[in-house]
Amino acid sequence: MNLPIGLLDEHPHWSDRLIAELRRRDLPFEKIDVSDHAFLPAARERRYSVLVNRVSPSAHTRGHPSSLFYALQALTYFEEIGTPVINPAASYRYEASKAAQALLLERLGLPYPRCAVLNQPGQILDLLQTFRFPVLLKPNVGGSGAGIVRFDRPEDLEAAAKRNAISLGPDGTALLQECLESEDGSIVRVEVLGGEFLYAIKITTDPMAGFNLCPADLCQVEGETSAPAALAACPADVNPAVARRVEKFDPPPSVIADVLRLTRAAQIDVGGVEYLRYREDGRIYYYDMNALSNFVADAPTLLGFDPTRRLVDFIVAVATGSVERVSRSGGRLQAPPRR
Repeated sequence: MNLPIGLLDEHPHWSDRLIAELRRRDLPFEKIDVSDHAFLPAARERRYSVLVNRVSPSAHTRGHPSSLFYALQALTYFEEIGTPVINPAASYRYEASKAAQALLLERLGLPYPRCAVLNQPGQILDLLQTFRFPVLLKPNVGGSGAGIVRFDRPEDLEAAAKRNAISLGPDGTALLQECLESEDGSIVRVEVLGGEFLYAIKITTDPMAGFNLCPADLCQVEGETSAPAALAACPADVNPAVARRVEKFDPPPSVIADVLRLTRAAQIDVGGVEYLRYREDGRIYYYDMNALSNFVADAPTLLGFDPTRRLVDFIVAVATGSVERVSRSGGRLQAPPRR
């Protein structure tokens, strides 16, 4: 490669493993801080052999709210000048919008928890009688479980709405979603890479410890406790105080097929989909998509291989134009030629 690999990121440590592997292979790279960045639309010369999008919607919890919305503009620019982008603007739209995820699940006919999208707390009052409790109120733009609140009784949610004690998140939009509790207290996260199944893990959690269910140690906050308010820093990590067990898991072939349909439609090159088996009816429900992954902690021991190395293999293949890319329709789209 005669151009470096670009890493679009705003977190000081989330790309550490990836950078270590790039350095091990002596590959040129540049980390691009999306929290302090500018571009000229008229500048059309490519600077990177490939751009790897590692921006999380949880950036706003680290004092980088502008990154959340600026990233989409930067990704669009890099794509328009012909830079191959891993997890392009299309995938970031799903990463940064739970409403968009619900719409995609509905369009593909995949089961997901019943929800409503709203932009004013008062709308909740009209929806109370049509939802089964408990329910979750989720900011449309979240990340790391940030801002999710559970309500076990209609009267509690009604009181919060009337007091205007409801947070709708950075874009003023939220989801009211039925809270489906899994039959064994666990959820499953299925990881994909390059449009193919990579691995899956089962995460058994403490339901009282919040909603940050990511399985990588990179996202833990120093001194983090099990209190939900402390869980605000990750696209893929579970604190030992939150998770009782993380183990390798083999999902049914039908689930893998569903996840691949979903991630290919969303143009997610690398990321994960989470699902649970609802204890009331025994059915599988998909409830979250992540177009970013730091991978499970101590992956070689747990999985028997290092997914970061496979990610770098994929990055190099895209940079050199030797791999096909995932298309919006779920088929394959040849990587853009180098210029």
